[in-house]
Amino acid sequence: MKDTDIRVRMVALLITSVGILVIRSEYAVYLSLLLVTIWTGLILGFGKVFPQIILFASLELALFLIRDVRTIGNLPLLLVYLRRLIIAVIAAYPVAKAPTGKLIASLDKLKIPRTFTISLAVLLRFLPTVGMEYSAIRRAQRYRGIGISPGTVITRIPQLFEYTLVPLLIRTTKVADELTASAEVRGMKLKGDYNPYYEVKMRVPDRILLIVVIMCETGIYYVDYICGRTM
Repeated sequence: MKDTDIRVRMVALLITSVGILVIRSEYAVYLSLLLVTIWTGLILGFGKVFPQIILFASLELALFLIRDVRTIGNLPLLLVYLRRLIIAVIAAYPVAKAPTGKLIASLDKLKIPRTFTISLAVLLRFLPTVGMEYSAIRRAQRYRGIGISPGTVITRIPQLFEYTLVPLLIRTTKVADELTASAEVRGMKLKGDYNPYYEVKMRVPDRILLIVVIMCETGIYYVDYICGRTM
């Protein structure tokens, strides 16, 4: 499962994201969560999915606790959509964690414009880098006796900009320049055909997995339809 074709992962992400937007039944939501958990766990390992499952369960508990509270406005609706967003995030993990070269080769195989391909690949690699840079800044602050707490965020906004956001902006700007230079060295600006490092080929197991994913998602739609008729 770890060498599943990136295009199969993209199709799974697409149909899961669309499904999360259109299904109405809670049973269908739970089935979607189960499907993406098994799918992502078999590809990346279930340890990668565990934090998102805990977050989903926490939101579910929060919805249960506040369901009868009348003074919190649209908070329950927000929590409902956040739960669904978590499912889409889990489905996106197998695509986001794929090697950049393999992702670009797969997108090129689909005849997607190179501008979009490179932008997407850089975005998927840049966002985790921002998180790592922020963690490095926090560690440096702890060594210097500077802590950032919710109270500090509220009462000391100028210090927050000085101690956190300014170093983060400087570091991310430098990383962006390095990514640009790396892309130019690898010939990303060159036009014409090229031979990718990764061989992209749809194998028989990939085709079977694609059919299974489509059938499972179709079953979820059917469950949602049946639940909608019985409500």
